Amino acid sequence: MYGTITDIQRFSLNDGIGIRTTVFLKGCPLKCPWCHNPETKSIYPDIMFRAAKCIGCAKCRLICPIPDAVLLKGEDRINKKFCVNCLKCTEICPSAALMTTGRKVSVDEVMVEVMKDAPFYANSGGGITVSGGEPLAQADFTAALLKAARGQGLNTCIDTSGYAVKSAWDKVLPHLNIALYDIKIMDDELHKKIIGISNRIIIKNLKRVAAEVEVRIRIPLIPGINDTEDFFEQLGNLAVGAGVKKCDIIPYHTYGNHKYQLLGKAEEIFHCGSVTAEKTEKFKQMLDNRGFEVTVGG
Repeated sequence: MYGTITDIQRFSLNDGIGIRTTVFLKGCPLKCPWCHNPETKSIYPDIMFRAAKCIGCAKCRLICPIPDAVLLKGEDRINKKFCVNCLKCTEICPSAALMTTGRKVSVDEVMVEVMKDAPFYANSGGGITVSGGEPLAQADFTAALLKAARGQGLNTCIDTSGYAVKSAWDKVLPHLNIALYDIKIMDDELHKKIIGISNRIIIKNLKRVAAEVEVRIRIPLIPGINDTEDFFEQLGNLAVGAGVKKCDIIPYHTYGNHKYQLLGKAEEIFHCGSVTAEKTEKFKQMLDNRGFEVTVGG
């Protein structure tokens, strides 16, 4: 069983209980403009360019089957208008200024990395978290990976938007301990306008998943999008109805902006202000008052 990933991050502390190893999968059906993992959006490999590492040898232009796809000046190296994503430039680049993000790996290869920190999982209650992207976009691989981890006695977790057909959930749920479940916008029309899809299947799936495994609702707190009392009131009602008692508020941050630049997609960087600590605390208090276990950060 093979899947496409971007990274395996060891010693993660914000991706579920305890110390964890997080596996980031490629591919996501959502189009969240504030996404801080833009390299995981496409299921296909992406090219990143690190200008500081470029030695100006021009080998990338010489090997490219479409020379106009390679720019030799500026912070961007790949002209997306002409690039056919053959990846030859990343293979020949002597300084690794051009690099591929996204590689095919087997379940066994991932588990070798995951099990390197087995003693830490045992002492902290941690384990493996499959993130992305959207883990359910590669449901077969995710299910096989979680099954292998459970076979090693590890706690298993996915970080998901919840957007997936029933058959995908059917594959994953038997091998899952915890679901970190993102809820971004409650209004369906606004959800479709900003994220590109309806949230109805997300809400429907939440009720089913919460009936079978532990769920923590994750709330990316985005200025101008969901930083309102009305949103948190509706979210609280949804969580109560689904039987969810734990929520994580994750204030918007700009940590992923440099990735957009490396991908040559600086124009896609989401620009907004920040939510004040006072406002964040107010939303936390709203959920606290309804009996939820709430954390802030992540």
